[in-house]
Amino acid sequence: MNKYTYFFFISLVMLLSGCSSDDSDDEVDNSALVIGTYNLTEVNVNVAQDVNEDGVSSNNMLDELECLNGILIISDNNTWTLDLINLDITNVTGDFYAIRCGRTNSFTGKWSFQGSTLNLNATDFGTMTLNNLVLTEGINENLPGVLNRKFTKQ
Repeated sequence: MNKYTYFFFISLVMLLSGCSSDDSDDEVDNSALVIGTYNLTEVNVNVAQDVNEDGVSSNNMLDELECLNGILIISDNNTWTLDLINLDITNVTGDFYAIRCGRTNSFTGKWSFQGSTLNLNATDFGTMTLNNLVLTEGINENLPGVLNRKFTKQ
C-alpha cells in the first residue's frame, strides 16, 4: 500500500506544479509606443546610385531624389493611413539604373502591434519593426530593388 501512496503523492505534486498560475505570459499592451505620425526618412536600394548626378552615390534614395516622400499616420483607433511616392526603377546597364519618383499612392487599413512589430495587415506592406522612434520595413527586393524603408516619428 505504501508503494501506491508514494506514487499517488508524487503524481499529485507533479499535477499541481504543472497547473500553477503563470502571470509572466500576460502581455503588456505597449501599442501607445507606435501611435503617431512618421515621415519617410530612408528608402534604401541594393546598389548605391548617383541619381541626382552630384558625384556622390547613396543607397538612400532620399539623398538622391527631392521628390521622394511619405507620411505614415498610426492612429489610436487601430487605423493607419500612408501617402507614399513610389520609386520607378529601370535597369540601364550593369549596376546602373534609371531611378525616378513615381506616382503618389494612398493606403489605409487596420494595424496591430506586438512586442516591437507593427503589422499593417496589408498585402502592399510587410511588417515593420519599431526601434526607438524609427519604423523599418524590410522589403529585400532583388536588383534592382528596395532593401528597406524607414519612417521616423515626428
